[in-house]
Amino acid sequence: MEVSCFGYNSSGLSHVTCHSRTQILHTWHAGHQRRFRNNNNTTKYASISRGRGVSRSCAVVGTEQPGLLFSTGEPAAWDEAGVGHPIVRYYLGDNEQRWFMWYTGKSTACHDIDGIFPSSGSIGLAVSSDGLHWERGHGPISGARGESRSKDVGKVIQPNEDWWTHDTCHVSVSDVQILSNSAVDSPGGVYWCFYAGGDFEQVQVPEGLRVTDACPTEREGLRTRPGLAMSQDGRNFARIEGDHHTGALFDVGEPGEWDALFIGAPQVVAAGPRDMRMYYHSYDEKKKRYVVGVATSPDGFRWEKRGPVFDGAPEGAPDDTFDSMGAASRCVVRDIDTKQYFMFYEGVCRAKKRRSIGLAVSKDGISSWKRCDAPILEASEDDECWDSGSVGTPWAVSMAKGRWRLYYSGSDKAHGSSWNGIGVALSDPEGQVFHGAPVTFTKRVA
Repeated sequence: MEVSCFGYNSSGLSHVTCHSRTQILHTWHAGHQRRFRNNNNTTKYASISRGRGVSRSCAVVGTEQPGLLFSTGEPAAWDEAGVGHPIVRYYLGDNEQRWFMWYTGKSTACHDIDGIFPSSGSIGLAVSSDGLHWERGHGPISGARGESRSKDVGKVIQPNEDWWTHDTCHVSVSDVQILSNSAVDSPGGVYWCFYAGGDFEQVQVPEGLRVTDACPTEREGLRTRPGLAMSQDGRNFARIEGDHHTGALFDVGEPGEWDALFIGAPQVVAAGPRDMRMYYHSYDEKKKRYVVGVATSPDGFRWEKRGPVFDGAPEGAPDDTFDSMGAASRCVVRDIDTKQYFMFYEGVCRAKKRRSIGLAVSKDGISSWKRCDAPILEASEDDECWDSGSVGTPWAVSMAKGRWRLYYSGSDKAHGSSWNGIGVALSDPEGQVFHGAPVTFTKRVA
């Protein structure tokens, strides 16, 4: 097999010829490639170049505001107008911990889809030695090699420039993990990045999603679909083209189905051999609420929808219930101690248009979700706090001795529907539990 690829050298973008899939994977350190299938169902690759420029790191130390790890970037930064959707992983080395946070951010030039997909724009990477103090980048990653690569941080994925793809308007990260797959020729694990991407199709906004009378009846970027990108270092990503004609892994539902509007925040759990589960949410126009559904796959490339599994408060609950409008972004984890599935989810209140974080538990991760009646994390009651408006997009990290960290996005009342900071709350080892899951969390104070 001989295919055309592109890579970076000291002179910029250069053309190389790769003779095997292994060689293509090796070029990921220098550039971006994308797999797609042509009409003959054969595999080809094409380039996706990253934005060039010097990446400048800024160390973020603790703040006096409870929970806050960092807020929006400085003027002209890639994340100057919004930050949220933290995806946190840590890896243990011989003498250190390495923490990675992929998160979503936007600049003032990004398309505004706040209110439905807060702060969605591009995807960036921050690094840390303890998961509490983070280094971020001002612009795109620089492509550093050697020892300096570990500090190469900044924007890693931006909207696609190919007009026909599903992610030309905005992208938002929803999961990153290291997986091995026989379909990917690599000597070790590969970073799989699952994300939601929206295009510029004008889509009718359901009445239930119009926060005010001034909201437009049609919006670009509302029709999001799930995407996949891969990397060998967690920085240089190659989009993997799915079976849908837009390059998405799969399409939205047919008109009238619960997920016909969009596919939001696709997050994947490897439940067993050939059992990968993608949890995602959409807005069900019939129910007028956010609903979480699941799709399954044997390999991470081919997906089959299994339908809705959870939608927050039971029907008939008062409108001021914290999740009366359903469950949106979520983090599903399988607890190693109880073998149960914990769903930390973003509950949306219909009356207040406010978001809080709730918890549900299931034995099999599909059915019989038991919902905790009260939120486990809420917006601050102090109007001056960074998260006085809403909290959401939870990401739970299991720590030693039964402790948990809950990373989340926050918005203050001045910013309204846009996430303007990322924070963390810590579980209380002596606190209450709900079917084995922690429900007592305190926002960390530096």
